[in-house]
Amino acid sequence: GDKYRLVFVTSGTRDATSANIADYNTFVTNQVTPTSALGLSLTANGLTPTWTAIGSTATVNAKTNTLTDPVANASTSVPIYLINGNKVATGYGDLWDASILTPIGVTESGGSAIGGAFAWAWTGTLANGTYSGPYNALGGLGTSVTVGLANVTASGWISSALADKTSNQYVYGMSSILTVPQAQPQSVPEPSSVFGYIMLGGLMLGGAIRRAKK
Repeated sequence: GDKYRLVFVTSGTRDATSANIADYNTFVTNQVTPTSALGLSLTANGLTPTWTAIGSTATVNAKTNTLTDPVANASTSVPIYLINGNKVATGYGDLWDASILTPIGVTESGGSAIGGAFAWAWTGTLANGTYSGPYNALGGLGTSVTVGLANVTASGWISSALADKTSNQYVYGMSSILTVPQAQPQSVPEPSSVFGYIMLGGLMLGGAIRRAKK
């Protein structure tokens, strides 16, 4: 019954010309295809989250778009993990305190976005989760938008540099709140389910079964 969220960096890229946050939410949602590692694992475990972009326009802050405002959403604060089980933040306050525990460098396909020297992700966001001004927010008035770096844990994960908003960069995606399924009697999983256990077992059924055995 434990609750948590998942985050990933998209394997696909797009521009940052739109000032409509719904466009970025749709983009990250479409990245989690039924055949992606994340999509397969969620389906195998009966989970159907919604997805939002960790990004800000001039009218919507990232912490509002993702419902992770440490004050407004304090009562629903939960830990946040990569899809490989590594913890990114202990809760919403930890997410927006200018550092995270693990870089958000794993894609929805289970691959790494940290292979190169730089893995930029559009954010339009400052370290506290608010938009980076009318000129540098997603779809802002200027020619450049704030990007984060997917291979760092300091504040640069969300606010590191500026990039031409017409260029193509990654986007961070975050799930709605998920709940670990209640423990079920142990059984040998079908081969098609094994990948789901590997990717999210520490957070979902695998973790529930381990607790039940104690």
